[in-house]
Parts: sequence; C-alpha cells; structure tokens
Amino acid sequence: MSNSPDRREETPTPMAIADRMEILRNAIRKTAPYTAGVRPVKPEDLVIYYNVNVEDNRARSIDLSNASDEALKDLAAACQKATFGLNQNDVLDETYRKAGKMDLNQFATRLDVVSSGLVAAISPGIMQARARDDDKTLIAELYKLNVYGPGSFFKAHQDTPRSNSMIGSLVVVFPTSHKGGELTLEHDGTVWTFDSATEIAEAANSSSVAYVAFYSDVIHTVQPVMSGYRVTLTYNLFLREDSAIGLDGGTLFYHSQHPDVIFENTLEALLADPEFLPKGGLLGFGLSHQYPIPSNYRIEVVSDMLKGSDARIRAVARRLNLETNIKVLYDSLGDRDGDEIGQDVLTDDVLDLDDWAEDENNDSLQYEIEHRGILLERDDERFEETYGRRGWTREDDEEAFRRSPRPRTAVHWVTRINELTRALTRYVGQGNEAYMGFVYGNVALFVDVPAFGDGVRAVETDSDEEEEKEEAGEIEEQVEIKVEDGDPE
Repeated sequence: MSNSPDRREETPTPMAIADRMEILRNAIRKTAPYTAGVRPVKPEDLVIYYNVNVEDNRARSIDLSNASDEALKDLAAACQKATFGLNQNDVLDETYRKAGKMDLNQFATRLDVVSSGLVAAISPGIMQARARDDDKTLIAELYKLNVYGPGSFFKAHQDTPRSNSMIGSLVVVFPTSHKGGELTLEHDGTVWTFDSATEIAEAANSSSVAYVAFYSDVIHTVQPVMSGYRVTLTYNLFLREDSAIGLDGGTLFYHSQHPDVIFENTLEALLADPEFLPKGGLLGFGLSHQYPIPSNYRIEVVSDMLKGSDARIRAVARRLNLETNIKVLYDSLGDRDGDEIGQDVLTDDVLDLDDWAEDENNDSLQYEIEHRGILLERDDERFEETYGRRGWTREDDEEAFRRSPRPRTAVHWVTRINELTRALTRYVGQGNEAYMGFVYGNVALFVDVPAFGDGVRAVETDSDEEEEKEEAGEIEEQVEIKVEDGDPE
C-alpha cells in the first residue's frame, strides 16, 4: 500500500458570470479606432500638379520626394486658407486652424490609393470583421490637399460626415522634410499619437508615404509644425455595396489571444452556462462609435454603418448564430417629474409622435411610450443612473413593476448605454397652453439570447448522441456497400 497522499484531481471552480462579462468588456476596449503605417509607392506617385492661380490657370508641378523649401513655399502660397466645419457652416478661424488647402479643381495627383495598396493596407483595420458577414466595400474618395507650414496646426476636432455611408477618413502624408505635425487621436478616453515625420524619415524606401485612417467620430488634432512643410491628401472613406470597386475587408486569421477570439470564446461559455439568462433575454452594448440618425425614424440604417468594436460584436454574434439588432432605449418618464417611476422601453425605431398630442383624448405620454416597445429589467447600476439619484429606491422600482401588467425582458449590459448616438423626438404637450416637448432615446446594439435549452443553447442528450452514432453507422455501411459494388480501378 502506498503511503503517498491521496491526489484527487480538483474540479476547477466555474468562472462567475460577472467575471465573464468583464472579459467581454475588456475584449471590446482593446480595439484601436485607427490604422496607420508607411508604404512604398512609385516615384511618379509623389508628383503633384497644381494651379498657381485659379483665374489664369497657370500650372506647376512639384516632386514631393525631394522638394526644395522654395518649391514648397510656392505650393503653400498657391493654397487658400483652410476652413473647418462648425454647425454645418465653413468657418475661417486661424486661432483654431492654421493651414493651407486646395480643392479638387486646383490640383491633380497620380497616386492611386487602390493600385498602390493603400486601401488594402487599411481595410483590415477599418473594415474589421465585416468581410465575414456582409458584402460592403471600402471606397476612398479624394477630398482635399492640405499644406501645414511652420507654425501651422489644427486643434481637436471631428470630421464632418459627407453622407450616411461615410465611416472615416484616410490621410496620406508625403515624404517632405518637417518636424512636428504629429496627429493625435482620441476616442473613449484613450489617446494615440502618430508621428508621420519620424515614420517617413526612418522608412527604408525614400519613395514612401505615411498613412493613417480613422473613424469619423474620432477626435483628432494636428500638432504645430515646428519646421518644414507637412503636405497631405485627405480621402473620405465610404461603405458601399458595389463590390466591383475598392476592396473588402479581406480574410483575417486571428491568434488565440486576439480580442475577437477571446470575445467569441467567452460568449460561447456564457451561452453554455445554465445560470446565464436561463429564460433568455438580451445582451446590451452601448455603442462605441457615433452614427447619424436618419430623419425618417428608421434606425436600421445604423446596422449597415457599424464600425470598429460595434461591427466586431455583431460579427461574432452572427458566427454563433445569434440575432443582433440596433434598437432605441427610452426612459418613459425621461426628464419629466412624476409620481411614478418610468420604465426602460426598447423600440425598434425612433419614436414618431407626429400624430400624437398630450390632451384629454389621449393617454399620458408615459403610457404612450411604454406601449410602443418592450419593457426591460434594470440592474442596480442602470437604476442608480436613472432613478436612484432622484431619491427613488429599488423597492419603489419593484413596486412599479408589480403594478404593471406587462412583463420585463431580462438584459445584461456588457457596456453601459451612452449618449453617443442619441435620437430626438418632438411632441405637442399641453400645460396652461400648448408647447413643443422633446423625448430622447439612446441607440444601442442588442444580441438576442435564447432560453437555455433552446436554439443555439440546446442541450445535447444521450438519445441525441445515440442517434448520431446510428446515423454515422448507417453511412459507413452505405460506403462499404458502394465500395464492394464499385468497379476496380
């Protein structure tokens, strides 16, 4: 008999649902909202042709691979002062932006961002997981040429989307000698810096350009140029369904520690846990990026424009055969005072109250909102951010739920709801006199989770395994018969 201690294999402690939810959050946060680098191009791609004077059409050319200071000064002098968008207007304010610009009718370039491989270089980062779940194509359209001379800069700003299909910008920086002009990018509290001057100076090939592509809701800043001239081309990036032009996101292969793999594996583990949403419900994701709201109240257009981590969430869910939807979350009481607690209401589209008015012939606005969608459960954090600060308690919330004849759908918020993409609805209110009121809703991404045992969460029983074995045996027998009956080679 052995005197060694009894070494029984310990069963690992199951990971708590809260821990898995935190892993999902961390996987989402690891996505950078830009892609950047240096790429060699043909020498002739570095030549710019431009008008010296728009009125007399005198033209010049400049080779930006070895341009002299005098030639760069001439290019800068031919530029107009750069404006920026503010409240749908072009504003000239050199305390906020100091740079030169040329519109498309003032210059020409031989650089082709498709044939040069630039679009292919940025597509995996900008398109993310899109190539796996839809037929969208990334299109780059030339927008402007900019020259930043000594002392030029552009303070923190966001690009103005030119259409609902625009998702970002591509900036190509030519290899002119300069110092400063770094591009800093900020999103969700994190700041990145791309120093194109240093990157180009260290490039092995002298005929190279630096590039950076980022989403349209990323706040970015051009730091002051200390010396030399920073010359750039800016392209607007669009998603379109015409696969004949541009490039799709390509096929990406991820290592085991890639955020996408971690996210997918963790979500699969949650689905396999009978304690997680046992009766089914929703996984809620506050959007990481900002999207335009259509004027026709139809919110599904946002689904077609998802980018970054928002697109990755949808792609992973689809790979697991889970349905995803963009919906609008309303607090039925909103900012109004009331004797009751409002409900969290989830609607398929932005509320349309054009045909509704607050008067004695209609139900209250709170009732109207609550019957336009489904009601959601509120966790402690969600309750605190809506009603806890007003002095209400969880007991008040439960009492309001008990009085309601309608059920609440369970929801686990992976990332909290936010106001990045906010929907506004007007309505006619009635006090001492009629007034125009407003209702606000926040757009978020939701993954439908079936009840445990249903759909993708179906539990395989012993009888299922026996049936699979029997089917496999029948197939083997059929194969053997065919081999025996077949002609010899």
